[in-house]
Amino acid sequence: MRLVYGDDRNVADWVAARIEWTGDNAGGFGPAAAIGVVNSSGEAIGAVVFNNYQPRYESIDLSAAATTHAWLSRRLIREILAYPFLQLRCQRITAVTPKKAASARLLLERLGFKREGVARRGFGRHGNAVIYGLLRGEWERGRFGPISENLSAPAA
Repeated sequence: MRLVYGDDRNVADWVAARIEWTGDNAGGFGPAAAIGVVNSSGEAIGAVVFNNYQPRYESIDLSAAATTHAWLSRRLIREILAYPFLQLRCQRITAVTPKKAASARLLLERLGFKREGVARRGFGRHGNAVIYGLLRGEWERGRFGPISENLSAPAA
């Protein structure tokens, strides 16, 4: 498996088509950077979209989709999260997911995200939204943090 950089719009479109509440519209992400994951056949199997970047507040939002959990290796997750934390120097990543999306919530928690609250009707007709956050220090101390201070973030 390998990461795909530099094809932000197509990767964001791929994610949007797999997330019910985006309305199949990557434009709903606004300006975004996206990192795709392809298997050995070159088939897309997962992707992450980073949007709503707030340099002043050192914060960014994350959305993701996948066709399989096979892409969730420690190495790939580490490299993907290096983009906001090392390249953009963010102190926080926020992820919002429907309360009914139990598997997405479990994945976020396994990645080290902390549940911070519930927005009632945060997804309108799709129901309540659960808000998660991952702080840079938590990422650095967690199992998906940088291997060493020398880890350089890939250009996205």
